[in-house]
Amino acid sequence: MNTLWSLLWLLVYLGAGFAVARLRVLQWSSAISRIFTLLLWLLLFSMGLRLGQSREILDQLSLIGLLSVSSAVLASAGTVAAHLFAKPLYEKFDPQGESPSVDPGSVGDSFAFSRANRRNKLLRLLLNLRQPGWLLALVLCGVAAGLALPSIQILHDGSIASWLLYGLLFCIGIQMAGAGADLKKSFSNPSVLVLPIVTIAGTLAGSLALVPLFGLSPGRALALGGGFGWYSLSGVLIADLGDPLLGAAAFLSNLARETIAFVAIPLLRLTGRKESGIGVAGATSMDVTLPVIEEIWGPSSVPSAVIHGVVLSFLVPFLVPFFMSF
Repeated sequence: MNTLWSLLWLLVYLGAGFAVARLRVLQWSSAISRIFTLLLWLLLFSMGLRLGQSREILDQLSLIGLLSVSSAVLASAGTVAAHLFAKPLYEKFDPQGESPSVDPGSVGDSFAFSRANRRNKLLRLLLNLRQPGWLLALVLCGVAAGLALPSIQILHDGSIASWLLYGLLFCIGIQMAGAGADLKKSFSNPSVLVLPIVTIAGTLAGSLALVPLFGLSPGRALALGGGFGWYSLSGVLIADLGDPLLGAAAFLSNLARETIAFVAIPLLRLTGRKESGIGVAGATSMDVTLPVIEEIWGPSSVPSAVIHGVVLSFLVPFLVPFFMSF
């Protein structure tokens, strides 16, 4: 019952943000963006603080690490397998398909160009990893602070994190209202929804393998995969719903999924189609991994990648609490 009430409150704040944006009371702006970022930083710090106050969770760090890596690998593998299985369906919508914009065997016309290209890719990868690295550092700082402080009830029970999460979801609701308006015309084509549906099916199917491996309930296993790479939200959602250990695993799992995507997207061009490369990126296909997708598959892949990421991001605040209720 407590989980259902928590789910209801999460939806209330998310819906409130969406409503005020649709009514033009508030619109997404640089000021709202800064508030969103501040709330996210405070929320991740408080998540670490709560972990630091929970000594019994810290005693299970090896389990958290193994669970998070396994979840990321299984979710990614399930996604790729589902998209390969759905290849005949994609060929029905788009018989000609798309060719990678870069030929794996001929990157550059000279050795000097090739070496410079590799340096640029490495630099871009490091820049893409900078933000998740900073967010992970916030969690670790919170853990250190939690260990240093005596046990404080308001820190241990997650009350502060709950209110920060409500504010964050309110901002996300505002952002979703704007994104929905921008992509309204693109969503009028039903075929663009097939890609995220297959990603969802593959991710959740892969995540269910955690049930026999780690003894998780199906709901907990699906909640782990249901972040679709949105590590900064899925972890705090699960922690706020009463499972800090699983929340920590979800944060690291979705962070690992994003890292896997950077490596897998270039390799998946060998499939000859863009769908598995977009799918493995999960919710990040609309932002962090979008430059890699565009580089491999060309500009024509961008609309599909953005819509794919928007759909998955929209579903995360609903699916994760829903699965946690089981």
